[in-house]
Amino acid sequence: MYIHCLLNVFSVGLAYKQNEDKSIYVIIGIGIIFLVVLFVAIIPAIMNKKEKDLEAEILQSLGLSGWMYNAFDALVNVKSSQAVSNYTDIKYFTENRQKLGEAAAILNQKSAYAKLLNDFLVSNTFTNRFRYSRIEQKIRSNLTYTQNYSVVVNYTSPAGRKTNTGILTITPNRINELRNNPALLMSKTEYNKYIKEQEKNLLEKKQHKYYDRVNRVIDTANDIKDKLVIHGDSEKLDALIAALFDRTVNSIKKIKTIKSEEWDVIDKFLSNNEHEVDEIIKRNKQITDYYNSPEFMQIKSTCDSLMSTQREFNEYIDEKAKSIQNLFGVRVTRDETVVEDEYNYIRPYKKSITPFTAEVSAAVFASAENNPLDYIVKYFYPNKSMFPEQIQKLQLLVEELETLKEAKQIIENYKKDYQQYIVGVPSFIMENDEDGFYSRLGFANVSESVLTVAYKFSYTSGGGMAQRSFTVPMTEETIVELIKILESKLTFSAFAKEQRSLMTSKLRQMIKERDDYTCKYCGNSTHAEPNLLLEIDHIIPVAKGGFTEEKNLQTLCWKCNRHKGSRLV
Repeated sequence: MYIHCLLNVFSVGLAYKQNEDKSIYVIIGIGIIFLVVLFVAIIPAIMNKKEKDLEAEILQSLGLSGWMYNAFDALVNVKSSQAVSNYTDIKYFTENRQKLGEAAAILNQKSAYAKLLNDFLVSNTFTNRFRYSRIEQKIRSNLTYTQNYSVVVNYTSPAGRKTNTGILTITPNRINELRNNPALLMSKTEYNKYIKEQEKNLLEKKQHKYYDRVNRVIDTANDIKDKLVIHGDSEKLDALIAALFDRTVNSIKKIKTIKSEEWDVIDKFLSNNEHEVDEIIKRNKQITDYYNSPEFMQIKSTCDSLMSTQREFNEYIDEKAKSIQNLFGVRVTRDETVVEDEYNYIRPYKKSITPFTAEVSAAVFASAENNPLDYIVKYFYPNKSMFPEQIQKLQLLVEELETLKEAKQIIENYKKDYQQYIVGVPSFIMENDEDGFYSRLGFANVSESVLTVAYKFSYTSGGGMAQRSFTVPMTEETIVELIKILESKLTFSAFAKEQRSLMTSKLRQMIKERDDYTCKYCGNSTHAEPNLLLEIDHIIPVAKGGFTEEKNLQTLCWKCNRHKGSRLV
């Protein structure tokens, strides 16, 4: 269109020249003016518009509304012209502490922005577009502002006649250095305070590192405790955790520096403790894996078919073992953290305790050691009105324990009869879980833990550093003494009602000999069946007023006694 207009002007000029009209010079002048306007104003405006459209299109493709960094990041005014040249990054960030974090954030933003632009320059679809080179130049110029954090340092005299301006350029590495070493921006007092705070933080970090290790052991112990199959491993685990509290948690709290040699001592103890717990897990897993194996299943299948005649006996003995628990109580579980842990850093351990455990002071503990039965009465039998009932339970406890002791020998005899069918059993099974092995085969379990019942006194110091305990096993002799103490505290009428002979081992043996080791109901005897379990029965049950005396006692086999129960037959 512009060329067409130009040709028209020349055409008009030629026409006037042919007519030799002098006004041709005027026309030529007008044409020249038009051309100047065309090239100086109109065409550049059109080209600029196309460039702006391309720039907008590129910005849109980048997700930007404009070029972000084309100026300085901060401005600071100083009080003298000389201060401009002496101004440093240390002074700037000392006077503007919050700006250090802001500068780091801005540099992170600049880094992401620079990556966006550089990726665009490497590959885009605009390179062949008109005026792209000018946009690229603008982008590269914009990128120079993304490399550092820039502060304009300005001085203007009070009258405004004199000015001085400088640029403080701070690299990302310098920003990181200042952030990683805050001491560079501190006074001596601030630095000393900072060092103490750092040492405190490092100490707390190290303490929590060891607290975490302790908690991992506790969590593991809590998780496996109910899954242990080896007798005694639960108590070993309790002892390990108690030592863990005593030897680590208390010490961790008291160490004052991260360089203390105590850390090595704790580390060594913790490692040993962790190893011991791992060994318990490994040992029990080895045993449970065997119980799930085809080899054990084969042995169990053989024993099941052979044990049909003994199954009722085994069930009866298991009932007897459970009755001990009902008489004397069962093990209970409690959450225990031995140390004073005001911040709850240490998770509680679910410790098993005996049913009769008294936590006492140091003074009471010492007295209880000297007079155990008197303190058993004081702490475990506080209600005098319950004495008659408790005396009956203790008398029954003696009888049940004696029955179980005899049953244990009979079960051992049965085990010998089955040895020919029990072959190929790994030695570690019999060494670690013999009772559990036979129990899984269907034999009644009369272990020492069932036959050994006890009262326990325990003392723990305030800080948990000192722990002491002792138990009073309930042997037949001890139970007899305990019953006498309880009876001595009854009124005369209550004492007369409770006064009777005890079912001692000697009395049981005498009744069996009197009855020729023969059941008074069915006539079966140990002469015909050597492994027959005989029990001494109250003809009139104690619960119905019967006494433990010769004329009220008879010998029954376990089947007949089970059938009779507490009935008067």
